[in-house]
Amino acid sequence: MTATSPAPPTARRPDLERRAFLDLLRMANTLADPEGIARQLVVLARHLSGCEAVAIRLKAGPGFPYAASLGFPARFLVLEDDLCAKDGDGHLLRDEHRKPILACLCGQVLSGRVDRAQPWFTDRGSFITASTSALLASPSGIQLLGSTRNPCHVEGYETVGLFPIRRDDVTYGLIQCNDRRPGRLTPEAIDLMENLAVSASHLFQLAMA
Repeated sequence: MTATSPAPPTARRPDLERRAFLDLLRMANTLADPEGIARQLVVLARHLSGCEAVAIRLKAGPGFPYAASLGFPARFLVLEDDLCAKDGDGHLLRDEHRKPILACLCGQVLSGRVDRAQPWFTDRGSFITASTSALLASPSGIQLLGSTRNPCHVEGYETVGLFPIRRDDVTYGLIQCNDRRPGRLTPEAIDLMENLAVSASHLFQLAMA
């Protein structure tokens, strides 16, 4: 698959979903390694989301580093690659179940630490904001972000979407969609991305077994 520009807003959803399904079938038939799937998936995710920057995190060791990306500055990827929280001596911080604690919003979504009653979380556990500036200006948003560095906002991204790649209670990774323009993820695009994450989980379940 070659890189394509984001999908035009007039593209019909059935056509997009059909093409996405066919692309995923090609991946399943031709790719065996998770990194190869991630490189192809990130192209498809940018096309379907319409966002300028898209990345895939995959489980590797205790964390979920970036496996593929399009549109993100190199400095952003380097700074945010490692989500594992550490103490002053560099040791991993773990929760009561001895699982590594994952920082930032990506960590919350990957760990399933989401409150679906809040407007920025979907029923499927994704995080969506149309404006990081508006989120930071609200008391509930400040509470949600806590002491994180808010790297997406610092880098100038307003739209942020984080879609977990999860199947049978196993989290394989996450699709991250960012754009400096606000409100880029429409309800239709969000549904497309969540369906894509579900389909991708089938591939990674086989490739990462």
